[in-house]
Amino acid sequence: MPRPNVNITLGNGNMGRSAATDDGVAAMVLTGAAVDSKLELNKHYQLSGTADLIKMGISAENNPLVYKEVTAFYEQAGDGAELHLLVVAPATTLTQMCDSTAGSPLRKLIDAASGRVRLAGVNRIAPEEYEADVTQGIDGDAITAAEKAQAVIESYASGKVNPFRLLMPAPAFDADSESLFKPREASYNAVCFVLASDDETGHTAAIGRVLGRAASLSVHQSIGRVKSGSIGTKMWLTNGTSYTEADGMADMLHDAGYIIPLGYPRRNGAYLNGDPAAAPVTDDYAQLRYGRTIDKARIIVYDTLIGEILDNVESGSDGTLSEGQCASYEMMLDNAVLTQMNGEIDAFAATVPAGQNVLSSETITVVCQIQPKGVVETFEVTLEFTNPAVKSE
Repeated sequence: MPRPNVNITLGNGNMGRSAATDDGVAAMVLTGAAVDSKLELNKHYQLSGTADLIKMGISAENNPLVYKEVTAFYEQAGDGAELHLLVVAPATTLTQMCDSTAGSPLRKLIDAASGRVRLAGVNRIAPEEYEADVTQGIDGDAITAAEKAQAVIESYASGKVNPFRLLMPAPAFDADSESLFKPREASYNAVCFVLASDDETGHTAAIGRVLGRAASLSVHQSIGRVKSGSIGTKMWLTNGTSYTEADGMADMLHDAGYIIPLGYPRRNGAYLNGDPAAAPVTDDYAQLRYGRTIDKARIIVYDTLIGEILDNVESGSDGTLSEGQCASYEMMLDNAVLTQMNGEIDAFAATVPAGQNVLSSETITVVCQIQPKGVVETFEVTLEFTNPAVKSE
């Protein structure tokens, strides 16, 4: 018989805490030039601020695109934001960057970042000898690259549980094209086409700037959110037309599904029109914010359930999953998602259907439903006078 004592066993796992996710980790593949002993082509670099440009020997003179994009990214995201960078040769096309084959620049960068990237962008300055195919109103290379990028993104999301979204430039815009490519008629819901430019001379797309804005916001917020401030004081389309001069095309380009700069009366600077993805409006992920929301939830659900793999479960007298076990999984998922996505969704519910014969199948089906946050795009206001002395009939 042991001597009298008080024995205390510490419990664990009851606080409902979960590991934080890295929603704003970004990456870019850009064309540029090597810098002796400082910057190598096709090599992964992790940046945390514009000071890293100096360390890498990158300047506006020797690498104008890289300098512009990284600087613009940190103008929006702020120093300290995590950015992964891969610089490739000037002749590299957007399609080659996003190729689905192993070792392509996009795959190489995502792999090097060890699954942390949630937002990516690609951009290039085309060599002088390059001739863009603008049959569809923008360089056809971007359209082909979007198809490739979608395949890459889907493979990482399903196979490696590493979902991310990508910003694609819409270069060489031809406003007179009669057969303009319309992202809203495409099927690349993980890709957004950026027609906005922050480059007065070269008219390159504002990939770094838009990427930085997205990285600075919560997953449920639109990059066009007016409360977040203007995206820039001087903005253009990729054909060099300023956003003020392009106002007459804004509705058409918005409906087509491009990310464009636009102005609001009594507001200074340019704002983005929203966050359309290259998919029909009937697609659940037709907006970047919805894609980012589901990506975050996907990771949380996976991280929550992976620890339960090959663990024993309770079954009832009929051999099916017990009610208590079903409730345990549901509570586990509810706590994880609602804790980590507090303020980013309106509701979440996990359901483990009853009657599952886990003894035979060793498989448990779970249904998770998210009610996302709504976004106001338009106010319809009736403003009128009233006279209390006049009685309405």
